[in-house]
Amino acid sequence: MMKKQIVFSDYDGTIYITEENMSKNIKSIEEYRNLGGKFVITTGRSKTSISNVIKQYNIPYDYIISNNGAVIFNSDMVKIYEKAIATDISSKIIDYLKTKENIEIFFYDDEDKVEYHNQELLKLRIRTSDYELAQTIENEINRMFKDDVRAHSAFPGMYYDNHDFVIVDIVSKNAGKENAIKRILDILNIEKEQVVTIGDGRNDIGMIKEYNGYSMETAEDDVKKSASNIFESVADALEYLKDKWGIKRKWKKSIAKLKKLC
Repeated sequence: MMKKQIVFSDYDGTIYITEENMSKNIKSIEEYRNLGGKFVITTGRSKTSISNVIKQYNIPYDYIISNNGAVIFNSDMVKIYEKAIATDISSKIIDYLKTKENIEIFFYDDEDKVEYHNQELLKLRIRTSDYELAQTIENEINRMFKDDVRAHSAFPGMYYDNHDFVIVDIVSKNAGKENAIKRILDILNIEKEQVVTIGDGRNDIGMIKEYNGYSMETAEDDVKKSASNIFESVADALEYLKDKWGIKRKWKKSIAKLKKLC
């Protein structure tokens, strides 16, 4: 009996790099799932944001990890896990951010952006056009609140209309993509050896290191250094995995057995 296989893939810069590669990636994801593999979209986006692109491109999936590991949804978009930032810590971080100029601050619950009224938050996001400022905020947050949260900077502007901004995402220290992955593995009773992660950003390094994962060719150098393999697309990575795990060979054997019975 074939062991369960599962792939956790980032979205921006991984599943989606250009419009041209989307159809190839989606077709490969469909084929992989048809062969029995499970596929999890693992993103920094909110539920609303990732749901919109899933509908737009008809992306197949089994679970969604959103907000950099703070929330998990099943295939019916039902929330099965969340890890919020402690309210007192959120308040202190916001007070710190108010001392910075030239930034925008966004607040997220388990669905999407919200107005802040001292409530529990799943994620804080800072947006700025100043790269050095983003690096400073990331480093200072990780130093000042190291026991409570983790901050990651990223460059998502290339996937939106505006290419001129940097973001810093802040989530609970007990969130993170690699921790959310562990939750799903426990639910499905899947061994770590049957897992592959694919990403391109600094917020993917944790899951890439933890699960011997892959990076995209377009990833930053520190992400590539964390990866065991580098691919040009998710489709290429899935083709490699189907050979590595012997999925295609097992599938062909099953088809051959069926033909004999007919």
